[in-house]
Amino acid sequence: MFNIKGQNGKTPLPTDDVAPEPPRVAAAVEKAIATSVRLNELKPSIISEGFSFTGDVVSEGALHIEGRFNGNIRVSAATIGAKGAMDGTIDCSSLQIKGTFEGTATCDELLLDSTASVRGKVGYRIMTAQRGASILGELTVKE
Repeated sequence: MFNIKGQNGKTPLPTDDVAPEPPRVAAAVEKAIATSVRLNELKPSIISEGFSFTGDVVSEGALHIEGRFNGNIRVSAATIGAKGAMDGTIDCSSLQIKGTFEGTATCDELLLDSTASVRGKVGYRIMTAQRGASILGELTVKE
């Protein structure tokens, strides 16, 4: 993908002073990248702004919440939009939170936007959090 050349025009060799990434982290990163590529191909079901839903959602696809959701979610990918709010449990591969989440979540990849507000317990493998995200609760790295 990238072709990096040194001043002499040759590709530099890795040096011994660069520590290799631990295998556990490298495997988790590879899995998250593969999952992200696969999840980008999913068409989301949408709970629109101004819409309130109470119940359970189970799907192989993605769910995007801009309204209000109370209940349990089991999907491949879930996004709580900036105006979205969710209270309940989520089990998914990828969870992106821009709005408000209260409850319990289990995911491989957790993405917290600067506008995210999280109250509860979240188990994840890889997390990215932007400055400004509010987290009150328990974050646990899964093995």
